[in-house]
Amino acid sequence: MKVGAQDKKKMMYWLVLGRRIEEKITVLFKEGRLRGHHHPGIGIEGIHVGTCYGLSREDDYVVPSHRGKLPELMMGVELRYLMAGYYNRREGLGGGRVPTGSHMYGDMKKHVIPGTGIIGSLIPVATGAGLGLKLKHERGVVVAFFGDGAANRGDFHEGINMAAAFKLPVLFVLTNNKYSISVPVEEATGLERLSTRAAGYGIPGKTLDGSDVLGIYHEAGKAIKRAREGKGPTLLECMWHRWTGHSISDADIYRTDKERKEGERHCPVATFKKQLISEGLLTAKEYEDIEQQAAETIEGAIQYSEQECTDPDPADILRGVYDEAGL
Repeated sequence: MKVGAQDKKKMMYWLVLGRRIEEKITVLFKEGRLRGHHHPGIGIEGIHVGTCYGLSREDDYVVPSHRGKLPELMMGVELRYLMAGYYNRREGLGGGRVPTGSHMYGDMKKHVIPGTGIIGSLIPVATGAGLGLKLKHERGVVVAFFGDGAANRGDFHEGINMAAAFKLPVLFVLTNNKYSISVPVEEATGLERLSTRAAGYGIPGKTLDGSDVLGIYHEAGKAIKRAREGKGPTLLECMWHRWTGHSISDADIYRTDKERKEGERHCPVATFKKQLISEGLLTAKEYEDIEQQAAETIEGAIQYSEQECTDPDPADILRGVYDEAGL
């Protein structure tokens, strides 16, 4: 799958937007303009862009994890709608009823399957969505994102086993940042590569460099094509480095300074920018324009959330629980 210059520039924009969103949200929390919780996704952008760029907004579905916002945005969710959810506004994702803006929401109109606060719980949900697509003879594929901690839960094994047995159109993307909150992956499993578990289910599994956007794009493309052809799921383990603690309330005292800096040495944004410039596909001015466009989009979403949206009414707590007919 050859990627043209324009597609590479679009990928660059998504990478920059994802990074600046994460940085801005962290600042907003520190300033007290946001309340709740947040799991920074700085460093994971390459995995999301590489995986989602080849998806169809009309046919495919994503099951996001608690870290990073690009899967939702790349499926068509407006940033202002997502940001208003962080502000717990009635007009935002979750309608102001979500205890944290970082996850536990979805938008089925945009094919974003709603999340929960239980790690790993959406892996079998993705399998169920894949089963639904197969039973309805639709061509869509479901992409499920989850971390290395979720890969040690029963949800992982049961969900992937069923998807493999029924040859369901699901791509399982394991975003391995080497820590389940504060527990190193080597202390939680005896495997060197979690992707080797795929062999136990009879499906393809591969470990990838999470900073290699195009490498992930090509491997995800193969897996998506395989799923569309009715050949079943694939497990892709994408290695990356968290730049921060598990969440904004995590002091990150369990990692060494060297580990904390590892993410910066494998930055997907800087790596891709350098690659495009070296190929003569991106100029310094074009990159500045991308940064400006991302900044304006983010600022517009913040202004919408702070100035145009409303707080939820207490009665909203029952909205969506019962149907309008009262049945």
